Amino acid sequence: MEVSATRFEQMFLTGARCIKDGAVLFVGFHWPMLIARIARRLHAPNIVIVYENGIVEDRLTPILPTSPCDLASAEQATTCAGSLETLFMWLSAGRVEMTLVEAAIVDRYGNINTTAVGPYLQPKVRLPGSGGGTELSSLGRDLLLVSASANKRSYPASVDYITSPGYLGGGGERERLGYKPGTGPKALVNPLGIFRFDGNGEMYAAELHAGVSPDEVRATFGWPIKVQPGCKVLPEPTAHELTIIREELAHAKKRYYLMPEG
Repeated sequence: MEVSATRFEQMFLTGARCIKDGAVLFVGFHWPMLIARIARRLHAPNIVIVYENGIVEDRLTPILPTSPCDLASAEQATTCAGSLETLFMWLSAGRVEMTLVEAAIVDRYGNINTTAVGPYLQPKVRLPGSGGGTELSSLGRDLLLVSASANKRSYPASVDYITSPGYLGGGGERERLGYKPGTGPKALVNPLGIFRFDGNGEMYAAELHAGVSPDEVRATFGWPIKVQPGCKVLPEPTAHELTIIREELAHAKKRYYLMPEG
């Protein structure tokens, strides 16, 4: 049964559906944490979540962590180690099957900027930096990027600073520089739908949320983005799925997550 959902709510379902039950995930800060939690409640109760601060979570925590470093995620955790263990013994060693990273500003080749808007030494805006984003984008397999924005400023043709590498300049540059095969972004999820990357490393619109037109997509990105011919419309949430999403969004709001306006 189709029910009314905002595009922001649809984004969480689209992201959650990318997660397979039983998978080992490395989950980055903010919305990826909520997407993984929604997936656990809907269809993937057996996922194992690895956080950059060393916590490994194999169950639904009673309280949504505000970040990977929030000790709410450590309650009854199977492992509480350190960043070296999770980034190298789990991520770099290939024990992680999927990686989720928030992409505040992302360009046509999946490069993420969380460092500075404008010149690095004299930026217009100084952003919070990498956290573990550089390592996750460099080493993570089956990398899913998440952005809650549908604002053109979030999707320039080329980022001012590459904090977390995507396909760099495209055309196989990532492979030439020695990044592991199978790494690099596989998809971006945002309120418009799901976007994938072609053989040249360039992003294109693969599937759209209900009511999103190809012209709207083209107007949102800072380059002439390709829209898959006959672009598939993603299914809207069922009543049960939307209830879970809204419960988790209400939980997130109580935990001081900032919700988009409107």
